[in-house]
Amino acid sequence: MKKCILVSGATIAGDEELERQLGSTADVLTNSTNDNVETILKTTKVDLILFEIQFNKQSDVKIIKKVKDQFPELKIIAIDGEQKLVAKAFKYGVKDAFKMPYKRNLIVERVNALLKKMNQTK
Repeated sequence: MKKCILVSGATIAGDEELERQLGSTADVLTNSTNDNVETILKTTKVDLILFEIQFNKQSDVKIIKKVKDQFPELKIIAIDGEQKLVAKAFKYGVKDAFKMPYKRNLIVERVNALLKKMNQTK
């Protein structure tokens, strides 16, 4: 059974090439508004989130904290250009982070490695 990835954030959710590449190994959901992440997780089993932290948006980091409190096993990879918020996101359980502008091939490589590891542990 394919794993499910949620790609959330204004920029990254619109990256059709990223979605296509990730879709070769997982089911991909896209969400342009991070405020919807908690609602999505209540109705859909997600294994990994690519979470774009909007510039200077503390509320995105708070969403990450809430999500990790409710779903501690859920893997989250942050996408951001602001070091201060990324540091907080790691404190709340983010697994990895990529700076904006991100390199698509590195994200795909990292996601595929995490999915492979998840499949081996089950």
